[in-house]
Amino acid sequence: MTQNLRMSAITDHARSMLAYNHWANGKILDAASGLSSQAFAEVRETLAHAVGTEMYWHGNWTGREFAEPNVETLEDLRRLYEQADADLAEYGARLTDEEWARSEAWWKRWGFDGQLPVGPTLFQVIFHGIHHRAEVAVALTQHGRSPGDLDYLVYLREQAAGLP
Repeated sequence: MTQNLRMSAITDHARSMLAYNHWANGKILDAASGLSSQAFAEVRETLAHAVGTEMYWHGNWTGREFAEPNVETLEDLRRLYEQADADLAEYGARLTDEEWARSEAWWKRWGFDGQLPVGPTLFQVIFHGIHHRAEVAVALTQHGRSPGDLDYLVYLREQAAGLP
C-alpha cells in the first residue's frame, strides 16, 4: 500500500522559515566573532538557550533525548548551531501535513499534560529564535558588531538574487 505524503503551503513555508532561521543564526554568530571575551560573556547564555531550545524541540518531534548544551566558546556555539540547523533542515525536508498536525503531550515530563500539534511548536521555535536574536543583536550593536538586517524579507530577497 502506498501512502500519500501530502505537502502544503504551510509545510513549504515552514521549510522556508527553518532556512531563514539558519541564515539569521549565521549572521548573529558571524557578528559575534569579533567580540571581546567580556562582551561574548554577555550574549553566550542567550545564544546557548536559543540553540538549546532548537535541540529540545527537535528531540521532542523525533524522539531523541535532549541534553542541555555546554557552551564555553564561540566555536562551541557554532558547532551546536550547525548541528541544530542541520537537524531542523532534515526534519523540515520530510515534514508533511500529517506530521504538522501530529499532537502529543510534549511537556508531560514537567507535569503538564496538555497537547499541541507539531506545527505551532515548530513556529514557536522560529519565533523564539527571532526574539533572542533580537536581544543579542542589540548587545552586538552596542559593541560595534551589528549583524545587519535580520528581516525575513531580506533573507527572501537574498535567496531570490542567488546570494548565500
